[in-house]
Amino acid sequence: MTDWDRIVREQGPMVFGTAWRILGHAGDAEDVVQDVFLEVHRLWTTRPVRYWPALLRRLASCRALDRLRQRKVYIALDGLSPLSNGDGPEEEAIGRELAGRLREAVATLPEREAAVFCLRFFEDHSYLSIAESLGITTGAVATALHKARGKLEALLTTECAKGKNGEAHSSTS
Repeated sequence: MTDWDRIVREQGPMVFGTAWRILGHAGDAEDVVQDVFLEVHRLWTTRPVRYWPALLRRLASCRALDRLRQRKVYIALDGLSPLSNGDGPEEEAIGRELAGRLREAVATLPEREAAVFCLRFFEDHSYLSIAESLGITTGAVATALHKARGKLEALLTTECAKGKNGEAHSSTS
C-alpha cells in the first residue's frame, strides 16, 4: 500500500522546485505539481515504482517543459536574474531578458535534450543522477547535453547576431 500523503509531503517540494526552476513562475509550477501527482497516481496503478524521486523529477521536468512550450508569453524569473550580484537595474534587466531567451530556446529542443539540459543546469544534477532519473545511460546523457548545448548556442548566437545587426544599422543612420 502506497502512502500518498507521505509521498506528496516528502517529494512535493522537490517537484515544485524542479518545475519552478524551469518555468520561473510559481502558478505554472503549482499546476505542474498537480499534473505530476495525478499522472504518477495513474502510472502507479499499472506498474510498481522502484524509486519515487527519480520518477517524480523526470515527470516534473517533462511536464514543465511541455508547459514552457505551450506558453504564448514568456515570463521572467520573478525578479531573479542570472546576473544579479547586486548589479544595477540595467544588468538585472539584461539578465531577465537573457533568462527569457534561454527558456524560449530550451522549449525548442527535443524532449530528451531539453530534460537533460534542465536537470543539469537548472537542477545541478550529476550525469549519473540524470541517467537514473531518465532511465538512460550516462553516455546518452552526455550526448544529449552536448547536442542541447550546441543547438542552444546556435539559436542564441544567431539571435544575438540579428539583434546586433539591427542595432548597427540604426546607430549608423
